[in-house]
Amino acid sequence: MKILNCCLMEAEYNSIPDEVWEQKEEYRRFLPYIGQEKNVYDEAGLELTRRNLERMSGLTADVLFVTKENIRKEYQNLKAHGFSRIFQYVPEGEPAFMEAFEDYMREEAAPDLILAGQESACWRTGTTGAAMANRLQWPYFCNVVDYRIENETEVWIKQNTEEEVITATIRIPAVLVMGEAPEVRLKTPKRKDKLPFLHQSPQKKEMAGEPEETGMELSRRRASRDCRFITAGMCRKLLEKQGGGMEL
Repeated sequence: MKILNCCLMEAEYNSIPDEVWEQKEEYRRFLPYIGQEKNVYDEAGLELTRRNLERMSGLTADVLFVTKENIRKEYQNLKAHGFSRIFQYVPEGEPAFMEAFEDYMREEAAPDLILAGQESACWRTGTTGAAMANRLQWPYFCNVVDYRIENETEVWIKQNTEEEVITATIRIPAVLVMGEAPEVRLKTPKRKDKLPFLHQSPQKKEMAGEPEETGMELSRRRASRDCRFITAGMCRKLLEKQGGGMEL
């Protein structure tokens, strides 16, 4: 089974103390660090994948970063944890995550399971996972705070919504949109585990302009699934009826 973790490197503004925002000179001191951290949703997805890699043999996991920052340290940590390939897409302007995702899908074998933080891209609108699922015609599940690979065709997930906590076993392929899991943070590997990767770098690709419109060809089985599938288009209509206010 192959897993793909999608990440957008960006600092969380709430990680900067409130009093700093009120002092302009102090605030400037923090500016060089903005844009060099994973958001908490992406990090939860990486840690949960790491736990599955540690628990099961036969799994492979790729990571797709969209960021202009130097991710050499992240690369070393993820390789030490057993992640297979780490890709870095460098956008010219605003991060266009779907462009990077489609480029990855054209060049690499299709994964069986995709993880994306609910703020991974699309300017924090939370629509990245839905867009990927709609593009692939896969089901997607929001607010996932834990998951475990059961076998080659099934994954156990835990969803934490405002109303209730839901656990279910789903069939793959599927897209999991990570919700808030405060206790789940990526484990720091030991230095001896990182040594083999200290002089290696992620596969890097510059995104200088708009890519040509090309379709994705996926030669893979279509698993039967007993779950509700909501396309991005259907979700937009639902949002319009409710006058916004609902977050994916």
